[in-house]
Amino acid sequence: MKRISQIIFLICVILTLLFIWVNSMMPGDLSGAESAWVQKLVQPVLDFIYSGRIQAGLELLAVRLPGRLSAALFRLAETLDEKLPYLYPSILVRKAAHFSEYALLGFFMGLLFVRRDGRSRFFLPGLACLTAAAIDESIQLFVSGRAGQVRDVCIDMCGALSGLAIALTVLAVARAWYRPKSAGFGKN
Repeated sequence: MKRISQIIFLICVILTLLFIWVNSMMPGDLSGAESAWVQKLVQPVLDFIYSGRIQAGLELLAVRLPGRLSAALFRLAETLDEKLPYLYPSILVRKAAHFSEYALLGFFMGLLFVRRDGRSRFFLPGLACLTAAAIDESIQLFVSGRAGQVRDVCIDMCGALSGLAIALTVLAVARAWYRPKSAGFGKN
């Protein structure tokens, strides 16, 4: 059973990498059109983000919280007020796409690189995701209208590490849930 699940996760990793790298091979104008389509699809969410309601909600919450936490939420609301107008929706959509596709890759890598004893690994899947991100941005150096950026590798790695953390959490919960109960535990 373990072998079959490893094959399934390997196929998921390969398909995710193909999706990522095929998108990186798209010329800039096609990639921009695809981003515009996604932006139109998520426009209600973007309208909410840019409406100022998040900042107002943070400020309302901050008033009800004690000292340092309240101050931190006020600073976050102020930062959003200052920085959000300069973060164009198209950039937000593109960077969210980077984060999301690598979160999925990190998740599958985390499930793929489980040791035989059921313990999780962190270094190997993280290194594999970093390598994938570097290849991804290198591909874009050779495509018209695209540019490989170190910033995107950082965003990719944040997504990958988030996905990896989710996978490791799922594995830990599953291991604890399915751990055989010791004989006599709980018996009187």
